Amino acid sequence: MTDRPGGALLVELKKFRYTYLEGTPRASEAVRGVSFEIRCGEHVGIVGPTQSGKSTIVDAFAHLLRLKAGQVFYEGEDVAVPDYDRAALRRSVGIVFQRPDFQLLEDVVGKDVAFGPTMDGLPAEETRQRVEESLEAVGLSYPEFRLRYVHALSGGQKRRAAIAGVLAMHTPLLVLDEPMAGLDPRGRRELFELLMRLREQHDLTLVICSSSLADTSLLCDRLVVLDEGRVVMDGPVREVLEEPERLSGLGIALPEPVSCARELKRILPDLPVDLLTEDELERELLTRLGST
Repeated sequence: MTDRPGGALLVELKKFRYTYLEGTPRASEAVRGVSFEIRCGEHVGIVGPTQSGKSTIVDAFAHLLRLKAGQVFYEGEDVAVPDYDRAALRRSVGIVFQRPDFQLLEDVVGKDVAFGPTMDGLPAEETRQRVEESLEAVGLSYPEFRLRYVHALSGGQKRRAAIAGVLAMHTPLLVLDEPMAGLDPRGRRELFELLMRLREQHDLTLVICSSSLADTSLLCDRLVVLDEGRVVMDGPVREVLEEPERLSGLGIALPEPVSCARELKRILPDLPVDLLTEDELERELLTRLGST
C-alpha cells in the first residue's frame, strides 16, 4: 500500500492485544497484535466481518477496557499508565455506539446534548450555544427538537441526537460504530448525507467501523481491514478495492459498483474494479462501449 498524507499523530496502536475474560476457562482473544496509526484530519474506515475486533478497538480508543501499558497511545501518550487522565481522553474521543439508546441519558433531546458540556463545567450560555449549533449541524432544528422527548425519536433521529451530543463536546476525534445498522433506506440516506456534510464542514478526524464498504468507501479515504483480530489490509480506499476477491473471501460486503464491475469484467477484461459510485461505473462502461 502507498504512503498516506496526514497531520499530527493522534491515535496509535502498537501490537495491541485484548482477551475477554482473560485468565478464565472462557477466555476469548478478540484482538491479536494490531498495529496502526490515525493522524489528525484523516477519514478512516475500520472494516471487518462480525467478531473481527472492530468494537474492541473502538472501546480501546477511549480506554473503556482494562488496557495494558505500551499498546494504545493518544497524542503520543500511553493511555494505560496509572496517572493518565482518562476523563480528559474521553472528552477528546467522541464515540457514537451502534445502539444510541444506550448513549442517550436524558429524557429530553436538548438536555441530553447539553449533558457533556454541563458535566465539563461550561457556562450555561456557552452550553446552550453548543446545543443549538450541534443540533442544527445534524439536521435537528433546535426550536423543534430541543424539548422533544428522546423516546419519541425515530431510530435515525436518535443516532443524529447521539452525534449531536458528541459534537457539542468539540472532540477532535469522532468515532462511529456501525452507524447505518438498523436504519431503513431513508434513514441510511439521510445519515450518509449528514456524515458527508460533517466531513466537509467540520475539522474532524473521522473513524467509521463497519462490516460493509457500501457507505464507508465513500465517507473514508483509507481502510483498515480486520480479520480474526488482525490487520490484513491497510491503505487508500481504491487500493484496497483493487482486491475484491480477497475482501469477498473475508465476508466483507462490497460496494454495489464493485460487485457489478466484477461481473462485467468477464466480458470487459480491462474494466477496473475500484469504482466507488454508479457514475464512475457508467463512465467506464460508456468509454469501453464507444459512447460519449
